[in-house]
Amino acid sequence: HRMSDFVLRPVAASDLVELCALHNRAEAHDGVARAMQLDELCEELDDDHVSFAADTRVAVRGGVTVGFAYVMFLPSDEGQQRAYVFGHVDPAARGTGIGRVLLAWSRDRATEVLQSADNGLPLYIRVEAYDTVTDARHLHARLGFVPVRYFEELLRPLATLPEMHVPDGVEIVAWPIGEGVERDEEIRLVKNNAFADHWGSTPTPPDRWHQMVHGVGVRPDLSHVAVDSASGGIIAACLNERYESDDALLGRRDGWIGSLSTLPAWRGRGIASALITRSLHTFADAGCTHASIAVDGDSPTGAARLYRSLGFEPQKRSVTSQIQVESAT
Repeated sequence: HRMSDFVLRPVAASDLVELCALHNRAEAHDGVARAMQLDELCEELDDDHVSFAADTRVAVRGGVTVGFAYVMFLPSDEGQQRAYVFGHVDPAARGTGIGRVLLAWSRDRATEVLQSADNGLPLYIRVEAYDTVTDARHLHARLGFVPVRYFEELLRPLATLPEMHVPDGVEIVAWPIGEGVERDEEIRLVKNNAFADHWGSTPTPPDRWHQMVHGVGVRPDLSHVAVDSASGGIIAACLNERYESDDALLGRRDGWIGSLSTLPAWRGRGIASALITRSLHTFADAGCTHASIAVDGDSPTGAARLYRSLGFEPQKRSVTSQIQVESAT
């Protein structure tokens, strides 16, 4: 992989501090007000999900780290197989072909991983970028990625709050922290059932669910579930997040509605509205000034309309582009 003036090699643990700094330089340059923390990057590049040797590359030029990329494969036995590609090039080194080489390597590695795990499901490589980051969008297109989905990020100030309306026969309660693995598993199954008809989603396995609930920025203490008053069973869940490290860049304090799931049989009754409204009140009580949420622009559940009716306004949009990989056989 030796190019005229830079070398690709696997990421080493000793690179992570520099990669975190590079990530933040790149996003600042691209106008993305988000601060990656070192523990967040370490969690993302966890051994269970990403092999340093096989799934990561760093570009080094003259002894300086100028870019990196990694591939994350999310194995599934239903719906589809997905591999996601991530990476950044230092703003000072852009326009020199480094991004193209890193993305081409990532595409080839993702293809290899998907074909080796081929179980007859459709195989997709996906990459994401904000629609304002045009150089990344152009690079994705040059290497064969086609835009397939648009996700909107919506924002709502918390200066005024909507009134709580809880549907009959339902209770909105705090996330069951410390109530044992049974409840944790119950919520995971609700999430998987609720997302079965969502674009690009596959069931979340237990290990991944543990990271989703306990990962960096995730705040079960700011989260809620909806319970069927008759059975006591969980019928919907709203898992929220808070990233204090972004506050200075944003000039505000955002609470994030992270993952909102309602069992299909319980949709259309105002449960999601009640969970969001409770979350808005909880965010305000925790000192947040705004609430954010990301939504699939084409979601069949009507989520975008719901959020707008609750006072959320579109802020920015990200684009998911993909390549469908041919089966190896």
